[in-house]
Amino acid sequence: MKLGMDEIGYITLIEQLTKAQVKDCIVGDDELVLIIKEGDMGLAIGRNGEHITKVREKIGKKISAIEFSEDPKKFIKNLFAPASVEDVEVIDDVAHVKSKDAKRLMGRSGSRLERAKTLVARHFNIKDIIIE
Repeated sequence: MKLGMDEIGYITLIEQLTKAQVKDCIVGDDELVLIIKEGDMGLAIGRNGEHITKVREKIGKKISAIEFSEDPKKFIKNLFAPASVEDVEVIDDVAHVKSKDAKRLMGRSGSRLERAKTLVARHFNIKDIIIE
């Protein structure tokens, strides 16, 4: 995984402001998606959301913070939270996600699903996510 100068700059800033370790980030036009080290989510958010609010004000973008997990099934569930994921099964290099809330998992125009696919491909050997 290679990060550009923008991503590295955001990661450095966020780690300085929150003291949480950021494993990855995706920079969008109006949103910054952060992958936070497992166990550091409380640091990233801060008491009453003060850290995440400070970051949002500093960079002027919406912030989505997602907790990393070494377990790909748990990581996939975290990617789609707070939407309900009943089960995740990884067969070969494809994750099959069972949910009664498929529209919410996909997001507007499939954006949430595409973001999840990008992130699992970066961190695990999973090439696709299928919502069932």
